[in-house]
Amino acid sequence: MAVPRKWEIAQFWEQNRNRDEFAPWLSLDEPCCFACGWFSERWVEKSPRARWGRTRLERAHIVPRSLGGPDTADNLLLLCRPCHEDSPDWPDPRQMARWIATRAERPSKELETFQAWCAAASEVPELVDAVASVATEQHAQERVTDLLQGLMTQAGTHFAVGISPGTRVAVLRTAAERISSWAEHGMPDG
Repeated sequence: MAVPRKWEIAQFWEQNRNRDEFAPWLSLDEPCCFACGWFSERWVEKSPRARWGRTRLERAHIVPRSLGGPDTADNLLLLCRPCHEDSPDWPDPRQMARWIATRAERPSKELETFQAWCAAASEVPELVDAVASVATEQHAQERVTDLLQGLMTQAGTHFAVGISPGTRVAVLRTAAERISSWAEHGMPDG
């Protein structure tokens, strides 16, 4: 028997009497982690079925297969990677329900990314002064945006992490240095 698709798992839990225990954040319209509510705000797919099919959520067993749990919708949840990694591998389903009940809400992917960039910017205070030094120049916003986009093409990524906190800081420090040089030598032509 094939493992149920994500859409089938979501539909099962939408109708299940234990939904509040195992899928408190579930909404069929917008895929999200059953345990913490994490979601991605960017969906090009029109139908909920297609969105659930493309979501990065992982199938997680309530009772792990290694402990005798089946690959059926009633034993599967859809969790984000951090929740899946933290979830209990235990033969009693009540432990999973208890774990979900105590799981903190997590913001959306886009908000997490924004927060990560804000954290990186707090480590580069010279960026504020650099941007302020050219803010009144014509086309400053476009030049700074182009600079940041260009620097991002030079950045590497860590497998399964994406852009690391250190890389964000390096991008912003480099941007601050280049923008400061614009204040001294003039803005580059577009």
